[in-house]
Amino acid sequence: MIIKNTGGLLDALKAAQEKQDYESVAKYYLQIGKDYRKKGMSAKALYYLNRFDNLVGGMDSLYDKFAKKDDQACDWIEELEEEHMPYEKTIQEQVMEKAEDLNTLQKLQWLLLTMSRFCRLFTYASLLPEFETFGELDKIVSYFTDGLYGELAEDAKEDIEEEILDFDDGTDEVFDSILMSDYTKKVEIPDQESFVPADLESGEGTFYFGAAVYALSHFIFDEVDEDDIKMEYAACGLLTDYYYRTSDTDVKDEPKIKEETARIFADYEFVKNAPDAASFKNRVAEYKKIMLV
Repeated sequence: MIIKNTGGLLDALKAAQEKQDYESVAKYYLQIGKDYRKKGMSAKALYYLNRFDNLVGGMDSLYDKFAKKDDQACDWIEELEEEHMPYEKTIQEQVMEKAEDLNTLQKLQWLLLTMSRFCRLFTYASLLPEFETFGELDKIVSYFTDGLYGELAEDAKEDIEEEILDFDDGTDEVFDSILMSDYTKKVEIPDQESFVPADLESGEGTFYFGAAVYALSHFIFDEVDEDDIKMEYAACGLLTDYYYRTSDTDVKDEPKIKEETARIFADYEFVKNAPDAASFKNRVAEYKKIMLV
């Protein structure tokens, strides 16, 4: 059966996701992306084309079937981003420009403040089967906070470093797995659409999360190369993919997006003024209570 309207394609996609029929999921991602592209809805088109590219690029069996179509999808993604840069990438570029004025410690503080805002969401996600490691983020953020100010006990450093490595390995394993495309796994949010693990890939968020963990741990326990500090992560709390998936409102007009954008640049001003440990810890503690979506 050929489905010609966007609503029908979205319903078919949802059914395929619930069945975990990933070949059909890939097919519908591509068709929906093409449909939105024809309609001139760039943000929506980019979301579905990127989901297609991520899915088929992560499964050999799918890539073998969709290789030529994936090449076409990548061309469309490049073309669309040149015509209309996604909001999250615009903010990431602004972050990188501002970060040029910061020293290494200040850059890492900025990244850690963003990471602290994921704690509540990760706690909810940790209730999903195979996502248990995510529940450790709150503790990991506290270790990083103490470490940036040289407050980790010397006799505990080895054990703490091992805990951070285990956390990094555990989250990486999830990020590199089909779990990120499993829409049967949902974080239920009262009175709004559920959050799904794939939403964490907003702005290449899973990659930049891992890079932030790496940079922070190396700064504390060894030394960090400036090139390993990926400032794009400071803008990954926008979680724009959640809104591209669930809303037809321009993301920059979403209240939660406005709030997070304001926090991103308020954090820049905060770290630029070299906050003391008490001020920084207070801000982290407040951020741990935030639900990003």
